[in-house]
Amino acid sequence: MAASVCFASSDAQLGTWKLNPAKSKIDEGIPKNDTVTYAAAGDSVKVSIEGTAVYGTPTHSEWTGKFDGKDYPVTGNPTEETRSYKKIDDHTLQFASKRNSTVVLTGRIVVRPMARLAL
Repeated sequence: MAASVCFASSDAQLGTWKLNPAKSKIDEGIPKNDTVTYAAAGDSVKVSIEGTAVYGTPTHSEWTGKFDGKDYPVTGNPTEETRSYKKIDDHTLQFASKRNSTVVLTGRIVVRPMARLAL
């Protein structure tokens, strides 16, 4: 999935990420995360996902927690009850979604470092 970003802070993960369908290869029958926003929420992070379900209906889910590998509740997504994120390095997160304490989805989110502009 390709994305564009608007950084909300110096943390590479924070910001709003939008799906670029022209640069994405998503198989038929797979739900899409159209917009994902990572925002500071006190000492935690709030992740809001606006998407499109398999049958074209809009979806919305939210997760608030820390990138500490612990499970935190998810609202709005019937396929998962909790999600955990673990920060691997400044540009990489690993996540796992669970339903009934069973892992149903895992993944890795990598944000490419931005090149510094010479002034």
